[in-house]
Amino acid sequence: MRSAYRNMTVSAKARWLCAVRPALISCAILAAGCAASHVQAEDGASPESAVGRVAPRLPDSAFPAGVSGGLPGVTPVRPVPAEPVAPTSARRPLDASVAEKVDGGRSAVGRTGFVLGLSWLPAFCETKGTRPECVGQDAGRADARQLTLAGLWPVRNSFCKVSETLQDEDRKRDWLALPPVPLSAEVATRLAASMPGTASGLDRHTWLRSGSCQVLDPDAYFSLQIRLLEAVNTSAVGALFRSRIGSDVTLAEVKTAFDASFAAGAGDRVRLQCRQVGDRVLVTGLTIGLSAAMEATSDLATLIHAAAPTTSRCDGGVVDAAGRVRAERPSVVGQKAPGAEKGTTTLVDSRAE
Repeated sequence: MRSAYRNMTVSAKARWLCAVRPALISCAILAAGCAASHVQAEDGASPESAVGRVAPRLPDSAFPAGVSGGLPGVTPVRPVPAEPVAPTSARRPLDASVAEKVDGGRSAVGRTGFVLGLSWLPAFCETKGTRPECVGQDAGRADARQLTLAGLWPVRNSFCKVSETLQDEDRKRDWLALPPVPLSAEVATRLAASMPGTASGLDRHTWLRSGSCQVLDPDAYFSLQIRLLEAVNTSAVGALFRSRIGSDVTLAEVKTAFDASFAAGAGDRVRLQCRQVGDRVLVTGLTIGLSAAMEATSDLATLIHAAAPTTSRCDGGVVDAAGRVRAERPSVVGQKAPGAEKGTTTLVDSRAE
């Protein structure tokens, strides 16, 4: 009897298993699919870090109710899948040189790699009247009515692979004794007009000190400077300086002119250079911060906006006219010159002294 009962029980269990087996298999498959979907959803929701690594996903308990959807006792609403976003590396970057931030209209902060120096020669010649580039300068000369080249300098880098002997020669400031720069006749002619200091060997000094620390050949290096200078002189900046010859100009006005010509924020990369001469503050020139990435065809606005903002120690001064301004000297010690009052100044062309 026990054997027969045991056989009947085993047979019943077998029939039951046969009946429910398909359902059990379906449940197992469904459960595995749900688990896989959950893992995939979590991976897709994990944000990428700045270098493309997947950041750890915070638990729902880290979010307030209503943000994570983890309200207790409430069946969560199935979220709408977010639209796929291209990874950061696949997005087309904005042109940082001319792109402006929406908030405030200022260009993004970059890194300054080069500085373009421009001079106002009449002010320089007030104290350097015997220099070759100053002798004979008058109001009719082009370099008395526009900015001129002082140089293009890499930041915190100079005399790259230049012998100590040449460096010592350069420090003597007798720059005409330095080796001449190998320039084509065309570039040499244009440079002499754009950089009057070539008469004193400024081009030789600039090439040795700064040109040795960049990749352009001499023709390309100086041609780039000439082109950048022309961009300034033909802009609102050049017009501002010409309109103020003999009177004051402020840093705010110069910055506004740069913004008008080279997009908002350009003026923040400019410094005025000034010098006290007698009782006057003269604007001797300005410097412009430029990008570290420099090419022969680089656009001035692009180079400016890829540089970092700077601050100027000079808030403004006189845009000097050609000729030296000095107090009229009395002909006899202790006696005033005829018709001269105390504090009277006279424009005297003493460049040949």
